[in-house]
Amino acid sequence: MSIIPEGQHGEAKSLRRMPADAAGKAGFCQPGGVISSMADGMEEAILEATMEDLRKVKELLDQSGTTKHELTMALGFLYQSAKAAVDVAGCRGERLDSME
Repeated sequence: MSIIPEGQHGEAKSLRRMPADAAGKAGFCQPGGVISSMADGMEEAILEATMEDLRKVKELLDQSGTTKHELTMALGFLYQSAKAAVDVAGCRGERLDSME
């Protein structure tokens, strides 16, 4: 049970890529088991956070007194969330491709 840092996984097709960390580096783990389950939880948390950020941005857009600064800050958070969600989609797509 271990996480293999990006770039050290060799050519093993059986490894699962996990979502990137805050520094943008992905890790790899064996499918199944505790680490893989933790990665599933990470993916779900990322998607839930993205949905929450979307909800908050919608609230700001619906308010009449929202400032340009508030919208700029919200857009920055939404960008980070969307980037992480796209990474999750990529991870899931890779797992689907490996099932073929």
